[in-house]
Amino acid sequence: MEASLSQWRQYKQSAESGEFRMDEQLGGALKKRCDTPFLSGLEKDLLRMAGDLGQLSGFGTLPSAEALRQKFQNKAVSDADSAVNQLMKHIELVSLMRDTYALAIRKLTDQDQANANGLNQTQV
Repeated sequence: MEASLSQWRQYKQSAESGEFRMDEQLGGALKKRCDTPFLSGLEKDLLRMAGDLGQLSGFGTLPSAEALRQKFQNKAVSDADSAVNQLMKHIELVSLMRDTYALAIRKLTDQDQANANGLNQTQV
């Protein structure tokens, strides 16, 4: 996941500098796919469900059962590699992709507009 995040950060930097441009129709379709239902599904549904795993019951009252319950809860919400933290990384990645597509579209549109303005100012 870290490699993917790093790669998309580089793509975003390339889009910000104008090196990475994308056709408006293609970029718009990719951006839309990131927005819905993918990102909203991660944020609203999966993240909420993973958070619900932080409140487990039914393990009994033995000390070993309590320890097991706590381990499962930590794996769901507290540990560095918990389900919630992994989902947050995926949300960050999809958001980064969406923002990169938006920048790439805008840079191409801005360049097209600048070219058109340049042609309009050229005297014949």
